[in-house]
Amino acid sequence: MPIYEYECDKCGYKFELLRKINEDGSVDCVKCGGCSRRVFSSVPFIFGGTRWVGEKTKKKESTPPPKLKDTKPKSTKKS
Repeated sequence: MPIYEYECDKCGYKFELLRKINEDGSVDCVKCGGCSRRVFSSVPFIFGGTRWVGEKTKKKESTPPPKLKDTKPKSTKKS
């Protein structure tokens, strides 16, 4: 059952109720008993670039870094 948000027309009090989807009709304010109306809120979707957040991302195959040339001078032996 979804949670719906309501606001009282008389006192302005905002509250939430757990109701069935097919349940219809007016709701009395839980604070003053006045008539209240359902408030529509934004939906909490989060987009992450081109994918949904939480969707498994495919690991990219990494290429090994190029080998660097040896820049150390060669040691010379003293006799």
